[in-house]
Amino acid sequence: SNAKEDADIDMELAWEIEQGNSKIKVAVLDSGIKLDHPEFSGRIWFNNAETPNGTDSDNNGYIDDVNGWDFVEDDSTPVDVHGHGTNVAGILGANGDNGLGYSGVDMHCKIIPLRVLDGTNSGLYSWMAEAMYYAVDHGAKVINMSLGGSGYSMLLNDAADYAYEHNVVIVASMMNFNSNVPYYPAAFDNVIAVGSTDADDRRSDPFFWDANSGSCFGNHIDVVAPGNFMYGLSHNSNTNFESYW
Repeated sequence: SNAKEDADIDMELAWEIEQGNSKIKVAVLDSGIKLDHPEFSGRIWFNNAETPNGTDSDNNGYIDDVNGWDFVEDDSTPVDVHGHGTNVAGILGANGDNGLGYSGVDMHCKIIPLRVLDGTNSGLYSWMAEAMYYAVDHGAKVINMSLGGSGYSMLLNDAADYAYEHNVVIVASMMNFNSNVPYYPAAFDNVIAVGSTDADDRRSDPFFWDANSGSCFGNHIDVVAPGNFMYGLSHNSNTNFESYW
């Protein structure tokens, strides 16, 4: 009832200018993604330097990493067993104009799935930092991190600086705990910190799933965008488009 006109991101107007480029690689550091989802068909990055033969063909320290890496299980299949990563990746890059589901913001980029969150949606800074270096070293131009921790980490900060020095953009969630506690990597100087708004064009406070939740705030904020009641892809179904986060 309090929805405000033009509180969206004007995606249709943006698509008239740019719909994405298949030469651009976007690394999604999250809980993995549903690799066989038709909305990701033709969109998952393929490491042409690697040959899937049980050895580290390209000598990069990762065996058979043809479609990214799972830093949680330390293997070459970054499959999503939680759901968060598939949801995030779908909003970012689901296929458009294919008669299925809905379009992501970018309809053409290649997605590098890098799993840094386990089945409980938790992860170690060491996994995240290693994945950031991997993303930069394998040609990502954007790193998306819809995650964060409240403890400062020099290891993570160094990885963020490494990306910045290589002209790689890192976009990170400010988190959803309704406080001004700085979460990392969002609070690092060289990271774009993103907050969430509702249909009334104000800060999400609360989110629909918890009366005590809310988009975090603070002086490190860089940009806000709609982030409540966001429909997303399912990690355990190719045909369910009815769930939202």
